[in-house]
Amino acid sequence: MCKKCQKESTMFVNTTNKTLAVVQFGHRRLSAIAAKVNIQEQCRVNAWQVHSYGDINELQRGNIRMPQIREPNQLLINVEAASVNPIDIFMLAGYGKTLMQIPRKFEMELPLTLGRDFCGTIIYKGPGVGSSFSIGDKVYGFVPIHKQGSFSEVIVADKDHICKQPKTLSPVESTSLVYASMTAWSALYLFGNLVMKGAKGSRILILGASGGVGTVAVQLLKSQNAIVHGTCSKDAIPLVTSLGADCVFDYRDPDYLKNIEKEGFYHIILDCAKFGYDNIPKTWKYGTYVTLNSPLLINADKYGLVRGLINSAGTFLQQNLKPPSEKKCVMWGFFTPSGNGFRFIDKLIKDGKIRPLIHKEFKFDDLPCAFEELKKGHMRGKIVVTY
Repeated sequence: MCKKCQKESTMFVNTTNKTLAVVQFGHRRLSAIAAKVNIQEQCRVNAWQVHSYGDINELQRGNIRMPQIREPNQLLINVEAASVNPIDIFMLAGYGKTLMQIPRKFEMELPLTLGRDFCGTIIYKGPGVGSSFSIGDKVYGFVPIHKQGSFSEVIVADKDHICKQPKTLSPVESTSLVYASMTAWSALYLFGNLVMKGAKGSRILILGASGGVGTVAVQLLKSQNAIVHGTCSKDAIPLVTSLGADCVFDYRDPDYLKNIEKEGFYHIILDCAKFGYDNIPKTWKYGTYVTLNSPLLINADKYGLVRGLINSAGTFLQQNLKPPSEKKCVMWGFFTPSGNGFRFIDKLIKDGKIRPLIHKEFKFDDLPCAFEELKKGHMRGKIVVTY
């Protein structure tokens, strides 16, 4: 793209009781009229949406209305890059549609725009945003899973869910770190209780240390002086070791389970590999087992909201009913949209403590191909879409 096209300009024209915001980014010109906080439609934007649940064929590209700001703390972001995460594959098939109706306040769920993280430029902000962010700022962040996502040229984001883009990273590199980092932080610090205990000196085993969440978890923990053990395939051992892991196990080794047992006690076992609690040997010594693949949302989808929650509660209690002498617990970890957590992650990223790993890039037009690539599995980094 030529230098002229790369220049950004922002112009505001005041009318009697409205503000006309005209923003030009590259070859795209986006306009919207704001009355108080609400944005009234003046143009349309391209987005990939799901109109019915199913497989990748359900992804449809369309021209939708400009998203509207409905709360003072919200901003409009012109998206430049977004990553594709496993949660997008699951939600495409309808995962979480029942339980997510609660935070959605039982509003119409379809059509649904997927995509959970992004990097882009602020083109409009609500009056509650304040001076911390300005029109034209380059930012990166995430969208909670119950809201319309980032596979759209323009999205709505909350000010607590964004930070300014790291100056040393590209939009692709920046967005690749967001959802995976926040998932790792949520699992370890909230559900693994490192918020209270601290990570320094903790012995932690990461099952699936070479995946998107696993690679970030290794770096996050090492930045806090934890002792990190990880599991992966033999060909990924050099990668996980390069991230700082103290010990790495080849999960295809016949003595794999025994080798983990010999290393002694782990304060936390983080399961990023769908290993499963039922497959954890009773001889393994640990304090807390955290899984990222709980049955909570699946049960709600399968049995309905009330019956699904009851079923999940029974499973959770059963997993944690142990003799008093056996001080082990099971926790179900979930991505948590924490502003404090993201600011913690943001500092580590900007300090160079967490670095991006890109598996492959796709153009926005080729989003279904990015989904196909993710479904193949065995990623060594993230898949990112550029707009």
